Amino acid sequence: MAGQVKMMIRWMAPLAVLLTLFAPTLTFAEPGTKVSTPASSESCGVRLLKDEDYFPALLEGIDRARQEIALTVFFFKTSGFKDNRPDRILVHLREAVRRGVRVDAVIEQGKERENVTEVNADAARKLRAAGIRVCMDAPDRTMHTKMVVIDRRTLFIGSHNLTQSALKYNREVSVRIESPPLAEEALRYMKSLCR
Repeated sequence: MAGQVKMMIRWMAPLAVLLTLFAPTLTFAEPGTKVSTPASSESCGVRLLKDEDYFPALLEGIDRARQEIALTVFFFKTSGFKDNRPDRILVHLREAVRRGVRVDAVIEQGKERENVTEVNADAARKLRAAGIRVCMDAPDRTMHTKMVVIDRRTLFIGSHNLTQSALKYNREVSVRIESPPLAEEALRYMKSLCR
C-alpha cells in the first residue's frame, strides 16, 4: 500500500505543477454557454508540450544554448542507435559542450541492482565522456524530477523521462517556460540534489 501511495504521489507532482501554472488561465462555465478564449500560452512565455512535442522543443533549446544547460532526470536510457531519441539528445548535448556551453546533469541513482540504476550509470558514463559534469543523487531518496534549465531563463519541466518510450510513444506532458526567476529557482533546487 505504501508503494502505491508513493507511485501516486510521483505521478501527481507534475500535474500539480501544471495546474499551478495554468490555473489562472482556466475558465469554467455552465454547459452550453460561450466562453471567450484566453490569450495563447505562447504569448505568456509558456508552451504546453504534449507527447512527441517535447523532443523537438528540447533539441531546439539545447541547440540555442549559449552559456549553460542544467538537467535533472529520473531515467536516461541511451541505446547506442543513432535514431534513438535519448542518444540524439546526448549528441546535441555533446555539441553544446563543443560550442563552449557548460552542461551539468543530475541523474537518479537508485538502489543496487535496480534497472534504473544500471541504465543511468551507463548514461552517466556516456555523458562524462562527452564532457558533461554528472552527479548521481543519493540512493536513499528517489529523485523523480525531470527538468532542464537553459541559459538561466528557459525551464522545461514535466513528465518526460529521457527514454525512447517517453519521447516517442507514451502519453506525456511537459511545459517550456520562459522565466528567468523560475529558471533560477529550478537551478537552485537542482544544485541542492548534489550535496
